[in-house]
Amino acid sequence: MQKTARPSKRLSRRTLMRGVGAAVALPWLEAMTATNAIAMTPAKPPVRLGFFYVPNGVNMEQWRCGDAGEISEPSKILQPLVDHGVMNRTVVLSNLEAKHCKGPGAGHEPAGGGFLVGKKCKHSEEPEVGGVSVDQLAAREIGFGTPIDSLALGVDPGHRGDHGFSGSYLSHISWRNKTTPAALELNPRKLYDRLFRGRKPRQPNWGESPSLTKSAELDPIEASLLDLVRDDTRSLQRQLGFADRRRLEEYLDGLRSIERRIELSEQDSGSHHSESFDKDPANVALHAGESLSDLPNLIFPDGRGIPKVYGDHVNLMLDILTLAFQTDTTRVGSFMFSYEKSGRSYREIGAPGSHHSTSHHQSKADKLAELTKINTHHMELFARMLDRMSKIKEGDSTLLDNVALLYGSGISDGNEHNHDDLPVMVCGGGGGAIQGGRHVVFEKPTPLCNVYVDLLQTVGVEKNEFGDSTGPTEKLSGSA
Repeated sequence: MQKTARPSKRLSRRTLMRGVGAAVALPWLEAMTATNAIAMTPAKPPVRLGFFYVPNGVNMEQWRCGDAGEISEPSKILQPLVDHGVMNRTVVLSNLEAKHCKGPGAGHEPAGGGFLVGKKCKHSEEPEVGGVSVDQLAAREIGFGTPIDSLALGVDPGHRGDHGFSGSYLSHISWRNKTTPAALELNPRKLYDRLFRGRKPRQPNWGESPSLTKSAELDPIEASLLDLVRDDTRSLQRQLGFADRRRLEEYLDGLRSIERRIELSEQDSGSHHSESFDKDPANVALHAGESLSDLPNLIFPDGRGIPKVYGDHVNLMLDILTLAFQTDTTRVGSFMFSYEKSGRSYREIGAPGSHHSTSHHQSKADKLAELTKINTHHMELFARMLDRMSKIKEGDSTLLDNVALLYGSGISDGNEHNHDDLPVMVCGGGGGAIQGGRHVVFEKPTPLCNVYVDLLQTVGVEKNEFGDSTGPTEKLSGSA
């Protein structure tokens, strides 16, 4: 006689695996499934909102993907979305403009600083962007019930501004108010510790009244997080059925992998120069007319835990952001693949020149080919994260079903510094509000902020305008 799988003991959504100085929030488990007493339907996972910025524009000829409608022939830069099986969760958007970035002066500073704000950046060395960014507006509305209201992440420290503009415009896309950028976290160890150590993160809070309590963070503890909560983990496993035990083991394996990758990065501890900004002429290939001054020799103030290989650094930060979304530690996040006007070199993928100089391609075939490699590399890293999200179950859906993620740049063609027909796409299911696998071509010109209004409404923020918007596009669902 076949043995019936033992069901999990009912768990509160606030169940945590606890240890000294640590508390680990859990992923969705069947044992946590709550039902509405009236409708008797399971509580729905929340929709998480994310914004992902790539600097210096892209090779638009290798970005554009043909006519409007179903995407049948993706471009070279978009190919990683196909390779990872997530093109059907992607809406590519054409003819969007950032009018607020136009005007005299530099093209890069307004493109970065104003990307999520939708208003002009003040032409001064003291930053003033005109208002709060869209991610922070959303965080005010949907972030108060989570341990962390929002995350602003990146991999590179900032750079000085030019032409009388503040350098903050280059290194920050997320703004808490018109003069204060959200603090940018670059270090995977600090980010990981922020999620789990020295505070009391809650279990995912779907369908329950939010708690306004946020505990202060303490200094990180050197012991493995999983070692600290081992006793509680064993106790919890005894309460779970087979399916939930397996789901918990997969989650813990993911945590172990992240810890191990951080530890490997910490073996070479202390501050270090980023290898990808090396100024040694023997190590850097320059294009004609390019100087070493275009490759800033940046020093991380605390390099401990930061991988030296760019792709490893990005993957680690995106994996931890995915973890934060998965455990409902935050519902709002932003990520910069580098600061705007980045001079990073990508020697590891065969693009050794400065990214900024390469973006000023002058229609030269070698520079365009190198720029395409950089753009495709960024897309590969992003698509890997989407693929990972698609495998994380949340009841009958996945994490990818329950996110709305915008990817793009505030510059279209870096050679022209133009801010119209921006390379922008939206990924994820938005809790059922977004229909992917499509190319939407708007009438010229359509404000990028119109899409921000769509995204705000997708996560439950009832706004009909933001920045320089003229209203929602209502195009993400595929019904309009």
